[in-house]
Amino acid sequence: IKGAGRSLVSDPHDFIRANDRTMPFLPWAHCYGQTGELFMYMAHGASMGICRGIPYIQEDLQLVQPTVLFGVPTLFKKVYDGFNTKMEESRPLVKFLMKKALQLGHRKFDETYELGPPLGLWERIQYSILDRIVLKKARQVFGGKLRGAVVGGAACPPDVIHFMDSIGTPLCEGYGLTETSPIIAVNTTEHRKIGTVGKPIGGVNVYIIKNNEEDGNNEVLARGHVGEICCTGPNIMRGYHNNPQATDAALSTRADDERLFHTGD
Repeated sequence: IKGAGRSLVSDPHDFIRANDRTMPFLPWAHCYGQTGELFMYMAHGASMGICRGIPYIQEDLQLVQPTVLFGVPTLFKKVYDGFNTKMEESRPLVKFLMKKALQLGHRKFDETYELGPPLGLWERIQYSILDRIVLKKARQVFGGKLRGAVVGGAACPPDVIHFMDSIGTPLCEGYGLTETSPIIAVNTTEHRKIGTVGKPIGGVNVYIIKNNEEDGNNEVLARGHVGEICCTGPNIMRGYHNNPQATDAALSTRADDERLFHTGD
């Protein structure tokens, strides 16, 4: 909670704000939902309205109107697929306006986060109109107040991330395992690069290892080389319960006596 909420943003209250509201639908028996939603929101004084279950997600999103969500790619891909299906089935004029709205929405996103030049006067007028008649309806699927989301559990297709940017609700992809409590790295709206899982959180060091099983030497590879993702930090588990053999396979010791966790990825 400290590593993600304090080290990756200029203001720790900007990662999760006190007036934020989430709608948990991930199981809290899993480390991702428990840490990201339950503990993170309590730590920042935010609130939540708990989803009644997967069949009620769409209805509960309208009731809760979350400002931030912790989710998996499937949720956002369904909205992306639904928008594109409707666009392809629409009349030529409507299809043109929906495509134009996405284009201008992406330009507006780039302007907001200083990733591209500002919109011209005519483009601003077009965006203002198309945002109200097209993009607002896409945002309304999530309740209409969503300012962003953290996505993990699997790789999120870049097209889905670009789509969410275009409607004004950026996705921040992260990476980790239950054994790492569970975050190793995560993007934020301040520091984000699509196609990556972001920067390691505070206190966590990531190494790309060439694991030589014959002599047990964990050779750290130079930038640009492919190897196993390993990490050290206070988030590393002590071990698997009553399974020393599996623990020995997942944990090793570096020369500085730090415990090194082998992700297998």
